Amino acid sequence: MALQLAIFAVFLGALLEQLWLIAFTAIVVILLSFMPALIGHKLRIQLPVELTFINCLFLYASFALGEVKQFYERFWWWDILLHSVSALLMGLTGFLIVYIFHASQRLKISPLLVAIFSFGFAVTIGTVWEIFEFLMDWFFGFDMQLNDLTDTMTDLIVDSVGALIAAWIGYHYVKNGDSLIAERIVRRFLDKNPQWVKKLNHLRRKPNHKY
Repeated sequence: MALQLAIFAVFLGALLEQLWLIAFTAIVVILLSFMPALIGHKLRIQLPVELTFINCLFLYASFALGEVKQFYERFWWWDILLHSVSALLMGLTGFLIVYIFHASQRLKISPLLVAIFSFGFAVTIGTVWEIFEFLMDWFFGFDMQLNDLTDTMTDLIVDSVGALIAAWIGYHYVKNGDSLIAERIVRRFLDKNPQWVKKLNHLRRKPNHKY
């Protein structure tokens, strides 16, 4: 909430200074910050509050700090840092989705399938973000891509590396069950959604179909 209020403060400041483009973009960013909550409501699940926090933190760091405060220009590593962290987190989110979804459908998941889905999910999100940056530059005159193909390709490479790490974590969790990070994510989700505990216990008592 504090981060959302901070973004809203940017919106108010832009209105006072009649910076209409920044004001409009701030509203878009605020709406995006509510996406995890909307997704959770639509799917009738409670996502860990950390997911919403990380989403807001990324949007604030990208827009309020990166664009408004020009961190992208002041710190050469700022863009790389954001893409690395976001790709890793999106990959872990993809892992959670495929793990819980398939478990509820009584499917025995191949570790390779988990890795592929986690990797693909994170890279897709990263690609969509690059498209978003391009559209913002094209229509609103921002410089999110720094007018440089190298910047876009570097972002995609960094996204892929972060996604690969997440895929590796998910793969080893499903195969060996010894991934501390993945275990915490699954337990955090189940704590928020106790109805899934019954489904997973029901799963363990029945034979699985392997695909």
